Amino acid sequence: MGRCRHTGWVRPWKTGPDLGLEISDRPRRILEELRDPNNDCPGLLMLIGNQSKRSAFARLRVQNGRLSSRGNGEIHLFASSFQNHDQSPLLVADADIPRHGRLPLSCRTPQCHEVLGQRFSESKSHQSVPDISDTVFHSALFPFADVVCVFVADIGGIEASVKRLTSWLDRGRPSVSPIRPHLIFVVNKEDESRSRGSLQSFMGSIDKTVSEAIFQSISTLGIPNHSSRNARQNRNRMRRWEVLHHEILKCLAKSRQARRRSNYLFSFCHLAAFLHRGARAATCELAKPFDYIETSRLGRAVAPDLSTHLANVLHLFTSSATLKRAGIPLIASSLLFDHYTRRMHAFNPHEVFQTLYFDPCSTASCHRSHESMRLILPSEVVRLIKESMVTQYAHTQALESSVAWHRQQLARFHKDLSAIHSKDTCLSCIRRKPQYKFQCGHFICRTCVKEFYPKDGLDPWLILPNSCHICGVVTQPLSIRLIPDTASVRVLTIDGGGIRGSAPIGFLKALQDEIRIPNYQVQRHFDIKFGTSSGALSVISLDVLGWDVDDCMAYFKTFASKAFQCQCPILVRILSRIPGVSNMVRLFNFLYIIFVDRKYTADELEKLLQETCGLEKTLSDCPVTTEMGTHIGVTLTNAYYSLLTPNDDEQEVPLWEIYFKSRHLGNHGAFQDGGLAFNNPASIALRECAALYPDAADPSLLVSLGTGSSCSTPSENSDISQSWWSGMFPYRLFRSLGWHIDSQLAWKQLLGHRKADSRTEYFRFDINFEDMVPHLDEVALMDYLGQTAYETIKDTLALRRLARRLRAELFFFELDASSPPRYANGSFMCTGHIMCRLRAGTPGYRAFMGQLRSEDAAFRLGNKIVQFAHDDSEENFSQWVQFRVPNFKESFEISLFESDENLCAISGSPFCLEWLVHRQGIDMWFSMEGN
Repeated sequence: MGRCRHTGWVRPWKTGPDLGLEISDRPRRILEELRDPNNDCPGLLMLIGNQSKRSAFARLRVQNGRLSSRGNGEIHLFASSFQNHDQSPLLVADADIPRHGRLPLSCRTPQCHEVLGQRFSESKSHQSVPDISDTVFHSALFPFADVVCVFVADIGGIEASVKRLTSWLDRGRPSVSPIRPHLIFVVNKEDESRSRGSLQSFMGSIDKTVSEAIFQSISTLGIPNHSSRNARQNRNRMRRWEVLHHEILKCLAKSRQARRRSNYLFSFCHLAAFLHRGARAATCELAKPFDYIETSRLGRAVAPDLSTHLANVLHLFTSSATLKRAGIPLIASSLLFDHYTRRMHAFNPHEVFQTLYFDPCSTASCHRSHESMRLILPSEVVRLIKESMVTQYAHTQALESSVAWHRQQLARFHKDLSAIHSKDTCLSCIRRKPQYKFQCGHFICRTCVKEFYPKDGLDPWLILPNSCHICGVVTQPLSIRLIPDTASVRVLTIDGGGIRGSAPIGFLKALQDEIRIPNYQVQRHFDIKFGTSSGALSVISLDVLGWDVDDCMAYFKTFASKAFQCQCPILVRILSRIPGVSNMVRLFNFLYIIFVDRKYTADELEKLLQETCGLEKTLSDCPVTTEMGTHIGVTLTNAYYSLLTPNDDEQEVPLWEIYFKSRHLGNHGAFQDGGLAFNNPASIALRECAALYPDAADPSLLVSLGTGSSCSTPSENSDISQSWWSGMFPYRLFRSLGWHIDSQLAWKQLLGHRKADSRTEYFRFDINFEDMVPHLDEVALMDYLGQTAYETIKDTLALRRLARRLRAELFFFELDASSPPRYANGSFMCTGHIMCRLRAGTPGYRAFMGQLRSEDAAFRLGNKIVQFAHDDSEENFSQWVQFRVPNFKESFEISLFESDENLCAISGSPFCLEWLVHRQGIDMWFSMEGN
């Protein structure tokens, strides 16, 4: 099908009581007709009328070729080659005000271009047809128009025109811009004197400020009504058309100069985006002046907690002199870095600050704690930030990049920044919570990692920092792996359970064998891992230390033998076996445990942990973890059984300190084993996943590994439930504690509270013991538990399903950003690539690709089979695909098919275009995440 030649943009419709607008993608399609839409800055001429307007089109040569047919109330949009124009481009909006009360029915479904249907709000659904046109003009065109020509005869004469003018003025300012359109009433030459008199009479009856808020100027101009056979009269009429032509050019030039002076001269791309947003706003309930700066930040709003981050940074500068010299310039530079991204329009920085940053800066400046800082009034802090931002703006324009300027500012204050640190605020962008720690002690966020550091040449998701850009200190080699933007998150949680922690290691061993990818550790298949007690030790061994499951099991046995060493003297152990004396010995041991607050000493255990993890290493000092691209969590509870959350990060906790009896951790207070409150950390992991990736889709997988549970419950034991002492308070309290920390119950509650539309697939593996579960300190049973766990799930359907899911999750999909989805033939044509997280040149990649080729693997995209096509294991996998979807919200699936196994969705699937273009920044006409 050829290129769409329809010029229709906005079309009102009415069906019964419903009133709405059809808004086409005409502004975007105009961009495809232009040579340089990113740099050409057009004017906007709006023509309102019908028959007389058609004459103007012919005389002024506003549009080349034939005019498209117009329906009642429609607005058409096209790029014009206006005769004798000064070579600057021009956009023309061809509009009309129906003189009768009829509107077309809804809703057309064209095959060549996209149409969005919107209903008017309840308060606007009872408008007359002319009022509908006024509403659309006021929202969709007046904020952007430079000249508005009203052909008076076409809308019922000067009286009807003045009535429409009254309606426009009653609606107030169409935008916050100081630029307002010039309004020209084009009348028949014979009626020019009377029309000018009527208009002057009306203008004299209203306050001048009312009209000046809407229009820059209001004038009348007469043109000939019809042609004549008299050559002299025809020449006179042509001169009158030339007067109109000249007047329009003069007004366009004035408006262009004013726009350039005030930074409101927009490129075709930006103007097209504004027109689309303005048209959509016409149906909204609240009619407020169009705000260009706020609109340009749709989809990338100012951080809601920006004031908190600004306050954190202000708090770090303990003297007013240092604040003025370094703190204020850094904050101002960070605001420029936040707003003036690569695609952003060059708005006036005064207006940007007032619109976006005045309130956060005011709030932050009122929350300063140092006495020396209080010598500066909050209003003075805000003023200094604004002045610095305006001053620095010119430098960013010279560099053509706010990120380059911000890098220079950070380098300028390396000495000051080397003395301050924060784990709550990224000192680079000052708008996010950081996630990665450098050797110098500075933390930065994921966005700044992408912005300020180079990517690996073969892996776009592997970042290779060589120094800290905040303080300039050269770092040891560090690799930070990021999750692809369109991939979903995979979560692993491991319960606590003392020596029963060997069971999850057995589960992981079985899973790794089922996945069948050699030289690729099983822990690399998960992006977020949480563990409690022994589960935390497994997570640290696998991710922080980078061990495989066999090494982890060997260490775990050593750990348990040290942790659960019997402390009783030999004599006590002999007496405990003598009848009649054993009960007294057990009572003595129980009282002793209560007195010393522990059953086992932690001395040997602490030595082992210090040797393994180091004295100073914390959860932030994890180069292996950052290279894997994973986030890990260890659950701890304080003395009041509250969870230690990331917001409590006043001081980092060494890894070796997080085990055994209650311990004071930095400034946090006393903490103990998280198993006393959250033995199954699955719910915590999901909550942290949402905090780490708020814009991403739900996790695709949640895998929970248990440490064994009993098939029988107290309620099922008739001897216990019917005994007289089972209802006594101590036993009821004990049973309540047991249920509170029961991992299986926590899992059932999690499943019961999951969202109905959740896309997460849940897996739970556990050992069900017929009787009581082994005690936490039965070290001799560790090998048995690990082997039992392995055999319990080996060859099960659940394990096979999970392994196939994880293999499929190694693939993800991205749209081709150079060829965005295009509407044609009634649907969107899309192109993109299926890619693999494993990278070429690694043993795991070569083995995986060889397995897929040998098994005749294929992808299924909707109902289409895409054969696996990759013959070179030394090249990164990227398979081009093309497909159609009916609309942006329609979901489609991409699945991997291996041998005779069932289909398994790749990472992020099912997709929809709306989510994909947002995650990839394809729809960001003004800005994108990054510069």
